[in-house]
Amino acid sequence: MNSKSPTFPNAWLRRLAPAVALAATAGCGGAGTDPGSGPEPGPPPPPPASTTATYRVVFESTWSASTHPTNFPGGAHLSPLIGAVHNGGVTFWEPDGAATPGIESMAETGGTGTLTAEIQAEIPGDALAVINGSGIRSPGSTTIQAITLREDFPLVTLVTMIAPSPDWFVGVSGLSLRDAAGNWVGELEVVLYPYDAGTDSGPSYNSANDDTQPREPIHSLRGVNPFSDEPIGTFTFTRTDG
Repeated sequence: MNSKSPTFPNAWLRRLAPAVALAATAGCGGAGTDPGSGPEPGPPPPPPASTTATYRVVFESTWSASTHPTNFPGGAHLSPLIGAVHNGGVTFWEPDGAATPGIESMAETGGTGTLTAEIQAEIPGDALAVINGSGIRSPGSTTIQAITLREDFPLVTLVTMIAPSPDWFVGVSGLSLRDAAGNWVGELEVVLYPYDAGTDSGPSYNSANDDTQPREPIHSLRGVNPFSDEPIGTFTFTRTDG
C-alpha cells in the first residue's frame, strides 16, 4: 500500500447521475391578487445532498473460450471478490505499482485473508469497511447486494483472481462513486481487463510457480497472450437508496 492518489486503470466508465427533480416556478399573481400580499414565494430550496449512498454491485464475467480462445483453461473461474470502501489517503493497488502481500496472495492463490488484514489495518483512518463477495465460474455472474459509502469515504477498490493463472487478476482501484459535481452517481459500469501482479513469471494459465525476482510492477495484459483484446467482464454499481 502507499499514499498515492487512486487511479482508474484501463476501465471505460459509463456514469449516469441521479435524476434531480426541478421545481416548477410559481406563477405571477392575477388581477384578483391582494396588492398588499407581496410577491408569490419562489420555489423551495433543493434538499441537501445525501452524505451516504448504498450500492448493489454486479460482477459479470464474460471470460470464455469464445472471447479468449488461446489455451482457454478447464475449470475457469474467478476467486472470491475482496476489496474496500476507503478515501484517497490509501491505495491498495495501482498499475505500475508494486503488489502488496495481500494483492500477491489474491492474484496467485485467490486467498483473501492477507488483503483483508491490510484493509482492516487502515480502519478507521483511511478505510471504512471491507467488501466481500462470492467467486464464480466463468462465464457467469455474482452480486454484492449492498455496500455503503460516505462522503468522506467515496472510493471503492475491488479485485478477483483469474483462475487458474500464475498471478493474473481483474479489478478497480480507488474508483469514485461521486461525479464531478460531488453527487452520488446513479449507475456506473466498469469494463474490466486483465492485470499481471508482477509476482510470478509463469506464461500460461497452468504454469508451475515461478517466483519473479526482482518483482515487476503491476501491468496490463490486455491483448497479451493468452488474452485477446476482449474484456474479462464488467462491474456495474447501481445506487439502491435514492
